[in-house]
Amino acid sequence: MEKTMLTRGLSLLFCASITVTACGGSQTFSEVNNSPTPAPTIERTTGEPFQSEPPEQEEETTTNPVDSSEERIASDVGITSDSIKIAVVIPDLKGLRDVGFPLPAALSNQHLVERFSSYFNDWNAAGGINGRMIEPVEISWNPLSTSSMEESCIKATLDEQVFMAVNGPGFSPEFIPCFTQDSDTLFLYGEVASQALIDLTPDRLFTLNPPAEVAGVVGVELAIEQAIITPDERIGILTMSDVSMQAASSTAERILETAGYETTTITVDGGSGDNAASNAESAAAVAQFTAEGVDHVFVMIPFIYASGFWGEVGAVQPEWGRTLIDSAPSNCTPFGASRTNPAAEGALCVTSYDSYARPEGGLRDDNEFQLTCRQEWLNHFPVFNGQSDVGVPSGEVGLETFDGEFLNSDYAPWECTMVRFIKEALEGAGINPTRDSFANALRKVSGPMAFRSNGTGAFGPSKNYYSTHMWVVRFTIVSPDTPRGEDGTFNGCPAPVNCWIPVTGEWFEINE
Repeated sequence: MEKTMLTRGLSLLFCASITVTACGGSQTFSEVNNSPTPAPTIERTTGEPFQSEPPEQEEETTTNPVDSSEERIASDVGITSDSIKIAVVIPDLKGLRDVGFPLPAALSNQHLVERFSSYFNDWNAAGGINGRMIEPVEISWNPLSTSSMEESCIKATLDEQVFMAVNGPGFSPEFIPCFTQDSDTLFLYGEVASQALIDLTPDRLFTLNPPAEVAGVVGVELAIEQAIITPDERIGILTMSDVSMQAASSTAERILETAGYETTTITVDGGSGDNAASNAESAAAVAQFTAEGVDHVFVMIPFIYASGFWGEVGAVQPEWGRTLIDSAPSNCTPFGASRTNPAAEGALCVTSYDSYARPEGGLRDDNEFQLTCRQEWLNHFPVFNGQSDVGVPSGEVGLETFDGEFLNSDYAPWECTMVRFIKEALEGAGINPTRDSFANALRKVSGPMAFRSNGTGAFGPSKNYYSTHMWVVRFTIVSPDTPRGEDGTFNGCPAPVNCWIPVTGEWFEINE
């Protein structure tokens, strides 16, 4: 396989998941995936890793003018003359609590729905969108039950007949085609899907993260360029049966083998709905990789299925290195870090997610858009008592530090970003919006992005994902008895929980 496209300055090749998750040459993703979508290029950006002011836009976003004299009609499924029905797809976390995941009580179904519906209520109080009220419909699924994901789609599309569905973090990409392809329903997804999945319904699926193929390409090319892996080493790939992760791992495997590396790929079955069995498979992969003589392993599975793998890594302490590829829900988020086994200490991840930590120590401040998100979070959720602290796991109330300080949940960046462009696209879709007019308006949206992609994002005519940048972070552990240091951090992290810290602070721009 030829190298995929990546630029770094003139000649360098370097390019840097709540649930309960290209470098060199001239090859396009159409060659990799038999997809008509052109490959992006990635180049380094300079300056601070996160801008203190919102990014400037080259030109203002334009939307279709609305004719206020036009009569409102029932213009599409889920739209009446006075309402728009939107499915808010959330995880019902009871199943994860039942198997021992320590999740805060504040992460109730009501709270997760209100991360979207509180904004809808604000819009409705101001007269709605072009005179229509937004009607949220709660659609929940059990993260440990694949059948419940399909059932959630059936409820949203057949029973409720919604106009569109939104999910911040966590829903499995495997079941998105039930919405988009089978039911012709718009799905706005806060995580990562494969480009192949997007290409099935390019006017129905839009994501925040870059496609899994991009993550796979960037991850392995980074490892080659930075000598994380060296020639003649054998490479392991730990993946899952999920379509998005299969896309990432197959792309990474092809690039590695073309570059002369021998590979061993182990696929964990995530379709059975048996979390214990999946974790047993990921744990067994450690011995198999060791038996195969690998020197480095790329981990491409969500943390809820990787606990077995990391537990075994901690037990046997293999000599081979580890790099995560952010092709699964919540892998490289603060929430994911707080739930990842400490045995992953030192592992790298290539991701579009941000970090409050600075590689040289200390913490960065919120930019203007993030400050707005944080204040809206506090306005919408009095349970946090007017306090929101950076890096504190989602939903935590009164997290006590070793020094006796109490910290409350960070805000939710997915939802804050998504509601901004949902509103803009609805306003631009016309007085009588349709799914097609909404998709057309959404493609014109660009602007700020919370806690991701160097603070900026943009869709485009052939770009169904909002992120525009990626970088590299390192997993850092923090014991509960770590005091806050003079630089305001806990062993480099913003809160006394494990976190991701930037390796260099450089962001790499994805260019269409």
